[in-house]
Amino acid sequence: MGLDGNHANIAMLQTPDGHGQLELFEYIHPEAIESAPTRPNDIGMHRVAFSVDDIDEALALAARHGCHPLRGVATYSDIYKLTYLRGPSGILVMLAQELKKG
Repeated sequence: MGLDGNHANIAMLQTPDGHGQLELFEYIHPEAIESAPTRPNDIGMHRVAFSVDDIDEALALAARHGCHPLRGVATYSDIYKLTYLRGPSGILVMLAQELKKG
């Protein structure tokens, strides 16, 4: 990474299907540098998307940690319910629930 003497807390989360992982990383040393949240059209990796079974349940859990939808929940082509919120360090988090056809 190019940082001498770095120390961090790292947690690896595995997806329920066992095919993917998400790494959560927090610097202990050197201290993290505070910066302004990115805008959706800024260049760089600053957004992550998650497929959820129940978007309302996911939003309730996020709210308990102070994260709320930026502009409500939208339905996309009767295929997905989608929302965006700001997660840790201002990262954009998209939640998507596939709508089941019955």
